[in-house]
Amino acid sequence: MADIVMSLSIVPYLLFLYLVYRIRKLDPGLLHKTTMIGFASMLGFVAITIISAIIALKVFNAKTLGHVDFLHGIAEAGLTLANGLIALGLKKQLDEIELAELDPDQEDTPALSLVGSAPSDS
Repeated sequence: MADIVMSLSIVPYLLFLYLVYRIRKLDPGLLHKTTMIGFASMLGFVAITIISAIIALKVFNAKTLGHVDFLHGIAEAGLTLANGLIALGLKKQLDEIELAELDPDQEDTPALSLVGSAPSDS
C-alpha cells in the first residue's frame, strides 16, 4: 500500500509544477527562474533516488537504499542540490524586491509586482 501511495505522490507534484509554471508565465516577477529550476530539479532527485534504490536492491542485495551508504549519499546530494537551487532563487527574488524598494525609479522591475507599484511624485 505504501508503494502505491509513494508512486501516486508524483501526480500532485507534477500538478504543482504545472500551476507554478503557468503562474510564472503570467507574471515572471512572482518567482525567480532559479527557483523554478530548483522545483523542476526535484524530479531529477526522484529519478536519482529510484535508480539508486534499484541498484541497492538488485546489485548489492540490500534491504533498502539506506543500507548502501554511498548510494544513499548520492541520492541525498540530489535533494540537497534541488533545495539549494530553490533557496538561491528565493534569495535572488528577495534581493530584487529590496532593490526595487530602494530605487523606486525602476518601474519595469518584475519584483515591483510583489511590493506594489513605485510611489508617484504627485
